Amino acid sequence: MAANAPDSHHAIRLWHATSSSAHPGPIERCCQDWLDESERQRADRFRVATSRNQNIVGRGMARRLLSRGQVDPRKIRFALEPHGKPFVSEPEDLQAPFNVAHTDGLVLCGIGSSQHRFVGVDVERRSRRTDPQLAERYFAKPEVELLRRARSSEARQGLFLRIWTLKEAFIKAIGTGLQTPLADFAFEKIDSEQPCIRMLSPKLESNLCWRFFCTEPRPGYVGAIAVASEDRTSPVAVEVHCFDDLIH
Repeated sequence: MAANAPDSHHAIRLWHATSSSAHPGPIERCCQDWLDESERQRADRFRVATSRNQNIVGRGMARRLLSRGQVDPRKIRFALEPHGKPFVSEPEDLQAPFNVAHTDGLVLCGIGSSQHRFVGVDVERRSRRTDPQLAERYFAKPEVELLRRARSSEARQGLFLRIWTLKEAFIKAIGTGLQTPLADFAFEKIDSEQPCIRMLSPKLESNLCWRFFCTEPRPGYVGAIAVASEDRTSPVAVEVHCFDDLIH
């Protein structure tokens, strides 16, 4: 995916990291060193190794990336929005919208800039088993009709995952999670690398300019990025980076 220069004010930086499904690896050990005590205790409450590792990598890589090499990642302080989405409360000069997503074997972290109001990301394995009834029950009517017209089950699977990750990225960006019904908005131009959103509920209307990107962060995975800003004229690019390379 095309990227602007690293110092661009309009670039979204998408980082992907390996996550172990069993014993913690070097990335988990490195990320754990950046956690504060409450985060370590929270991670220890996960009984499944996969979930614990994803939590550690997601939180640790967010700290490392948000610190920009200017402060000790452990000195970053987070607070929560009303629906539980974390944001940087201190230090103020390192505040930036960010979001973390994970699936089996991979963790994503999207970092925006001061030019962006909201950022949301999501990721799924392409091999994930999907139930057509999920779309029939939860998706918007135009999306359901698009899936019904799919030429094959394989094509339907790909469309479902694109729509699902886009929807997840959007509701994670606005910070409401599934409290926002998935049928209240629909995606168009699904086959494009930059789909468009149509708000079907007046509650979601705003003056923000929303942009969406579909990406394959690694072979076998499908990801989506949602970014909102008040600037409708400046282009937004996505830079994709491998976090594994950063810490080795």
